[in-house]
Amino acid sequence: GFHLESSSDEVQARLVADSKKIDASSVDEGSLLAIGEIRKLANEAAAKRAAGEGPDEALEAIDAATRARARDPKIKGRAVILEAKGDLWLTGDLHGNVENLRRFAEAAALDANPDRIFVVQEIIHSRVITSDQRDLSFVAILEALKLVARYPGRVYYLLGNHDLAFGLGRDLVKGGKSLNRYLYKGMAFMYQARHEEVAQAYMKFIRDMPAAIVAPNGVFMSHSTPKKPYIPSLSMEYLTTTSAKLPLEKCGPIKALVEGRDFEEPTIKAFTERMETDFVVCGHTPTPKGFRVANSRQLIIDSQHANGRYVTFDLTRRYTMDELMARVKPILGDEVSSELVGELM
Repeated sequence: GFHLESSSDEVQARLVADSKKIDASSVDEGSLLAIGEIRKLANEAAAKRAAGEGPDEALEAIDAATRARARDPKIKGRAVILEAKGDLWLTGDLHGNVENLRRFAEAAALDANPDRIFVVQEIIHSRVITSDQRDLSFVAILEALKLVARYPGRVYYLLGNHDLAFGLGRDLVKGGKSLNRYLYKGMAFMYQARHEEVAQAYMKFIRDMPAAIVAPNGVFMSHSTPKKPYIPSLSMEYLTTTSAKLPLEKCGPIKALVEGRDFEEPTIKAFTERMETDFVVCGHTPTPKGFRVANSRQLIIDSQHANGRYVTFDLTRRYTMDELMARVKPILGDEVSSELVGELM
């Protein structure tokens, strides 16, 4: 198991102490960025524990986000159907980067822009873990859940393949590393004997996360796009009606949508025609530059690192791909060398 001794005074600061053991003078600039990222997560996780912001806070955040989502008339089945009103801000994968999430939220200024839609995705599974193999991405997940609850009908947390794996209790291995095991260890640090209760509640939340967001201006947003053989199984009717009647584990086309990678022109042409849309904006594929034009109809955004990007666009007008590319912006402002962003998820 992953239970930690709740009575030990030393446990609370263990993650912070681990992060400080690294001799920053002995590593390269790219590693320094990762060290800074894990130190922030470690400090926040320890601070939440010290302040008593434990399982009850997490369970309330999950419940509040679930209630907000259930009342949203824009959600139809497993899709969000947007109106031609206001604008939209979207990230790519965040993978535990709470600092990028907060900067993105600050830039979006949702209180001052009541018609703005805010979309995040794949926050689960941090790209950096502690020396004793704890993934603290739930710190960032909580931030997103609180935004969903605070701005109902305006903030959307899009289903990704990592969410799908955790929500269905399926292991996800990357580079020989069991990502869900690391996450459980991180949650055990934060929530101790009740970490399984929090994990189960979050898994339940995942099972009803929207898999697609459809804008009225011809932009379709999903975590990825399916490989060509799976395109006939997907349609707007499947997303809005058929899949809503099935448990997530029975939704093979949803799995294909969030897991696939097929950037061939005939594939994206078939998919956009099938979904009756002009372009697809998605995450899933890491890119050190923070964005990538995969083909004539698909724009990839990556937000997990120091070169993280986001994209904004008006929901009342259509765009060309060149115009969408011009709407891509850096989260941190200053671009760093692509060689310095570290290992990507």
